[in-house]
Amino acid sequence: MLRTIMVRAVGEVYVQVKVHGPRGSVVLDEVLVDTGAIHSMVDRATAELLGIVPEARGEFDIIGGSVELIHGRSFRVPVILGDQNLVGLTTLETLSFAVDPTTQGLIARRGILFAASPTPWIQDSPM
Repeated sequence: MLRTIMVRAVGEVYVQVKVHGPRGSVVLDEVLVDTGAIHSMVDRATAELLGIVPEARGEFDIIGGSVELIHGRSFRVPVILGDQNLVGLTTLETLSFAVDPTTQGLIARRGILFAASPTPWIQDSPM
């Protein structure tokens, strides 16, 4: 099977990722973090090995699976069945990571929660 070979360039960030499926887990070394990609991608060979099958179809296949960045955070995220492995922005946001261009790695970031309804304005009553 022909695999895409990715050559490192300045500013690119690579991480080790653990992907879970019905048949087990596999650790993928040197997975590109692509902040320009909305979704993460898992190559077909990895999906087949782990028993991950498409849950929906569209312009691309979306497969169910759990992607765990080895930094210890794990959550079920949608991934595209494709020809390479990459971590996209949805996974980074879901796991609360950001790219640090100075270290070419990931850093934990704090989430922001907004109130579901505006806080009522409280005025001081005149005395």
